[in-house]
Amino acid sequence: MNQLISHKRKLSKTYLIWVKGLAGFLLLIVTSSFQGKLEVINSYSNYLVHDKEDGKRLVTLQSDEFIAYSAKFHRQLKYDDGHDTISPKILSHALRGYLFLKHTEELASDQYLTIIDFTLFCNKKRLWVIDMETKKVVFNELVAHGAQTGEEYAKSFSNKYGSNKSSLGFYTTGGTYFGSNNLSLKLNGLEAKFNTNAFARGIVIHGASYVNEDLVKRKERIGRSYGCPAVSQKINTRLVNTIKGGNCLFIYSPIVEYLQNSDIMNANLYITVDELGI
Repeated sequence: MNQLISHKRKLSKTYLIWVKGLAGFLLLIVTSSFQGKLEVINSYSNYLVHDKEDGKRLVTLQSDEFIAYSAKFHRQLKYDDGHDTISPKILSHALRGYLFLKHTEELASDQYLTIIDFTLFCNKKRLWVIDMETKKVVFNELVAHGAQTGEEYAKSFSNKYGSNKSSLGFYTTGGTYFGSNNLSLKLNGLEAKFNTNAFARGIVIHGASYVNEDLVKRKERIGRSYGCPAVSQKINTRLVNTIKGGNCLFIYSPIVEYLQNSDIMNANLYITVDELGI
């Protein structure tokens, strides 16, 4: 009987030791994970707005809070008569990149966000310029795609010299110059593999006679460019002077390679809930 009791006590001690060991192991995992999370947050701390108070809750640009912010922003957009409505999905992609570039200080100006939706038929108004302070759409215009990008629809994109194709992704607008197409706006591509050769390729925003409402009214397809997002000569000067100087431009098409490999689209930057205004 005494041997049985002694055996049970040994088993109890062994079980207790095993439980403590398991608890310690789990605590180590949880602690390590928590520390890892803090390291991730701290690694983005220099991207946060400096006048925020400590203790504000942080969320990522992939979070439900960001999705709610994007949906609210879409509802608040103000359009003039004749403007087409921008896709909420594409606006969400554009806002994600815009906020990332703003917080990583890539934008010399954060006043305007320009979006080009190359999922649409070429004779649709595929370009929008949004005043980010007032949430007003100040331009909604026709825009051409590259000659080798497609006919009525933009389907193929490239970052290569001589491709005569449009390039996807996020850009900042640069300075202006007068060339063969008169006033033109330089573009700086920010995404490796997708648009970083834009400046060297001479990809600029400029006016073109082959982009105009008369063609649309006659049900003729607007013309195509050598890869530039060309616009109507009628609005080119006003458009260029509005968005020049380091504002954000986003050219979109649902190409899987881009969606999966864009560092900006997939960035997991932390920002405060207050900054989203929700």
